[in-house]
Amino acid sequence: MTRRTRLLTLMALYAGQYLAMSPLTALPAILRAEGAPLREVGAVSLVNFMVIAKVLWAPLVDRYGRRPRGHYRTWLAVTQPSIAALLLALAAVDVTRDFALLMTMACLLGALIGTQDIATDGLAVRLIDPDDRGRANAVQVGAGFAGAAVGGAGLLAVVEDAGWSWSVIALACVCLLPMAVLPRITETMEPPSPRAPATRPGRRAVRSLVRQPGVAVWAGVLVPLVWMGIMLPQSLIPPLLVDRGWPLGRIGLLTVLLGGAAGIAGASVTGRLTARLGRGRVLLAGCGVQLAATAVLLTVAIGARGVVAAVAVAALGLARGALNTVIFTVFMDFCRPATAGTDFTLLSAWGFAVAVAAQSAGPPLAGAVGYGAAVMVAGVMTVAALVWARALHGREASVSPSGSAEHAVQDAR
Repeated sequence: MTRRTRLLTLMALYAGQYLAMSPLTALPAILRAEGAPLREVGAVSLVNFMVIAKVLWAPLVDRYGRRPRGHYRTWLAVTQPSIAALLLALAAVDVTRDFALLMTMACLLGALIGTQDIATDGLAVRLIDPDDRGRANAVQVGAGFAGAAVGGAGLLAVVEDAGWSWSVIALACVCLLPMAVLPRITETMEPPSPRAPATRPGRRAVRSLVRQPGVAVWAGVLVPLVWMGIMLPQSLIPPLLVDRGWPLGRIGLLTVLLGGAAGIAGASVTGRLTARLGRGRVLLAGCGVQLAATAVLLTVAIGARGVVAAVAVAALGLARGALNTVIFTVFMDFCRPATAGTDFTLLSAWGFAVAVAAQSAGPPLAGAVGYGAAVMVAGVMTVAALVWARALHGREASVSPSGSAEHAVQDAR
């Protein structure tokens, strides 16, 4: 596979994955429009914990699969049609009356998407050369925004005209399209070091990953702060705009299409700059943009309307695309080919869990103290992340292992 073919393959897989998540991202606005209380709106975000729970079965995905040509491809061939089938079942659920059933099926959907994500991330580590990791993660983040934009905006628009059932049925059909790239995938894996036996998925592999230089600070402290600062304000935008009287179609155009386009732009620029400027500088710039975007959203929360809301959504999308790209690039730097799916999942799980908790707490927090105060809490998280990132700037081994990644990984093994 050529580099271009590899990147296009990953683009299709990640876009399809985020398309499948569209019901989870659209439900907060749909439920709020139907008069659901903010506690139910916030509870939808808890479904994301099922995606995080993939860390429990990630070693199984790494260990079992048909070799040598299609280890991760085998998992993708199972999860993609399973997701489509579950979406068809979800179409029959009444979102206003069967909230418990809706949440149960959404959790099953999250588990399947999580499994697909393990396989796709592992495949990305094996297919992409170290020098192309910035571009590859820009593709990942950009495709994610594109899939979310098409699925989320389309779902909200179709829900208004045709209802929940037909919109989800159409989505299930579209989610089968990425299967067309599976026959072209040929996986490769770097040979094990002659100085140490190959790492196999299991507790020993997990312990050796955590011992790598920089992992504890990066994945354990810095990434959770960054993602809390990102996800808390994101969770406030749909209910805030609904409470301001915006129709669902307009909310979809603003939050999903405009925010998605800004996210793609942020990922694209960051993918080019990461190799040139280093992970640390790009991280600092992204945190700065996120802080400015949060300040603009604060003005919306206290009464600003129209173009100001559009600026806030675009700025938040730009920062999210940039920050996710540099975060995923560093995660990939730390991953080892033999346990790629497990490594990437473990590195992202803790930070994402904290982010989902912040996202779930956002609407109830706004209901208790007001939207303005909730946005200010998000700003404090971003300030803390900026302080940590500034403290680590100049210590490139802690912020980015790219220069000495291979030696650090071999020592950790």
